[in-house]
Amino acid sequence: MKITLGQVFALSLLGLMLLLALLFSLVLNGTQQSILQSSRRSQMEASREIAQRVRDYLGKAEKALAQVENQVQHEAIDPRNPIAIESALFSILLSDENISEVTLTQAEMTGYDASGDIQLAPMGRGQVSVFRGIIAGETHAQTRLVTRRVSSNGKAFVVELRNRPLNGGFQAVPLVRDGESPPDPTRHLTFSTPASRDYFGQLLWSDLHWSQLDAALPEDKRRVEVSVQKAITDAHGHFVGVLRVGLLRDQIDRVTQLKLNTADQSDPHKIFVCDRQGRLITRNDPMDPVREAGDEIRVIPVQPPPEIAAALKDPSLKEIAFEPKDARVRYCRLEVNGRNYLATFRALGEKPDETQDWIVGIVVPEDYYLGALVTTQKRLLVTSLIVMAVISLCGWLILRSVKRAQSSIVRETSKMKRFEFSPSLPHAPFSDVRDVLESLEQAKTAMRAMGKYVPIDLVRQLYEKKSEPALGGELVEVSMMFTDIRGFTTFSEQMTPNALAEALGKYLEVMAHVIQHETGGTIDKYIGDAIMTIWNAPTPVRDHAQRSCRAALRCLKASQELFASPSWNNLPEFHTRFGLHKDRVMVGHFGAPSRMNYTAIGDGVNLAARLESLNKQYGTTILASQSIYDDARDAFEFRLLDCVAVKGKSQGIHVYELLGEKGKAEAMLPTVMRYEEAFAAYQKRDFAKAISILEKQPQDKPSHLLSERCKESQKNPPPKDWNGVYAAESK
Repeated sequence: MKITLGQVFALSLLGLMLLLALLFSLVLNGTQQSILQSSRRSQMEASREIAQRVRDYLGKAEKALAQVENQVQHEAIDPRNPIAIESALFSILLSDENISEVTLTQAEMTGYDASGDIQLAPMGRGQVSVFRGIIAGETHAQTRLVTRRVSSNGKAFVVELRNRPLNGGFQAVPLVRDGESPPDPTRHLTFSTPASRDYFGQLLWSDLHWSQLDAALPEDKRRVEVSVQKAITDAHGHFVGVLRVGLLRDQIDRVTQLKLNTADQSDPHKIFVCDRQGRLITRNDPMDPVREAGDEIRVIPVQPPPEIAAALKDPSLKEIAFEPKDARVRYCRLEVNGRNYLATFRALGEKPDETQDWIVGIVVPEDYYLGALVTTQKRLLVTSLIVMAVISLCGWLILRSVKRAQSSIVRETSKMKRFEFSPSLPHAPFSDVRDVLESLEQAKTAMRAMGKYVPIDLVRQLYEKKSEPALGGELVEVSMMFTDIRGFTTFSEQMTPNALAEALGKYLEVMAHVIQHETGGTIDKYIGDAIMTIWNAPTPVRDHAQRSCRAALRCLKASQELFASPSWNNLPEFHTRFGLHKDRVMVGHFGAPSRMNYTAIGDGVNLAARLESLNKQYGTTILASQSIYDDARDAFEFRLLDCVAVKGKSQGIHVYELLGEKGKAEAMLPTVMRYEEAFAAYQKRDFAKAISILEKQPQDKPSHLLSERCKESQKNPPPKDWNGVYAAESK
């Protein structure tokens, strides 16, 4: 019986504890722990105070928003009067210098769409903002209050600005038209998200972001702010718009200036605010730049203090959570350049929706608290070295075994992340690790099986998005290919079921390889001997029309090579017909919630299937629609075959025979030219000329068919309004 990984760690930990107890029982009588606990309490109180200061600062925005909302709901101001709104926003900025901007984006609501997004009337959209404008030489306290009003003139949105002088009154200057042509303000996320059905009436905090009002400025001139927004209603419950209040991030930087020990001017505590990914919110150096990091804005320190850089990488940072309560604070010990540090992390808010998932951090050298014990610890250096040598040996032995087990798990999981599901033999020194590897093998087996039933690209997309398929689809332009085996019913009657299944399996395997691996197509479904394939979904490709043509030609070539190979066992050859069409169809998940298919539906799908069937009438192998021809004619040779109204349709479409790639179908070009000349005469009712041309190529089946049709038209001339469209009578 093999020992488990847990048992190894338990025994190793027990031995480590015994060795440590032997060493530290000589000198440590609880003093060190007491000092460390005291330091933790000090840091915990400091982090609580800093977090409260940041929350108080952010609370100013919520208070300002509530003040304006309360005035609107009690009819103290008319939300549809721009001057009244501007006056209310102006008073908010006068009353609190921490507020950087207040904006009301207005619109008339008509309802919600199926996804919960707000629907708006075309008229009545606009925006009123009052913000602090700073010019060169002015301080934050010497800001001027600027009004920016966005309205629609029926054709576009226009901007009017009221650039008040320093300490200017509400109407110190008139509104002046600005040359800026802004986009519709209701399309911004700060409007559409709070106004959606899911968040209507809720306070929504943003993370750090560039001020929307500075969008026209270069990045080094733009302000960074954090804002709260909420959809508000009037006294009658009618939607007014979305109110946004912004705060400048500079105030948050001031928390790093707090001294925990005011009596010690050399207090080494370093304070910062960061996010869960270890990216800084506050500056350690006023010269540190801010940059976009994904969807947020973060401080990118030029030369961060090494202890803060180490703290930001510590795993304890990611362990911060809101539940249970004691998970809101985490402590860790760091070693940086040979010096030990103590770090404390605290979640900024007490609830998940209170803040932007920010964290307050404090780092301090351990010897700041344990300086008196350092001398004693040095006296035990020799003993410690001996103990640590033993610990290192044990740790190395344990680590070597753990790494071997871990590498096996990491190797297999990495394969699964890369969608490599080839089978492996589970082997590990620990039984529980072996159980994990066997479970991974079962998962890989399930994924290999799933890939045989559904498109693997679709599975990869769902895996990367960490989502499950849901009923619904979207209109996508795709190229489609339908294939069918001519006379397959006869084959099925002449062969035993097992032989037929084996032959069909070999044939479909060759076809699937060409479609999926050589041309990047998605096999929608197998319908007996038929195949439905689409390109450009679920994975987008640019040249999908050309890919469909290339797939049809390569499938023909690959199937002929299969029929000529010994593995076919001299069985009768399958003759495949192809129909190609490009169109916008509905692509998505259809069926029942408990059982669905990823497929394409629509009129274009039916037309592609009809094209495949038309091969029977013309004696051709590959038929393509006008849309395929338009996109692929530069790379492939086609023959304009006919103008046909397929079964169930009244409008005619041009049908083309795909002959081959450019430069590889020269032998057919004379036949094609004569046929197309005859077809042009046929459409002009010159049936005699068409017949005389077509009689020169009696072996060409389409030419024979058109010649017979011309002869019939000579006997029974079509009506005067005949437009040259042939109505197909069968599918």
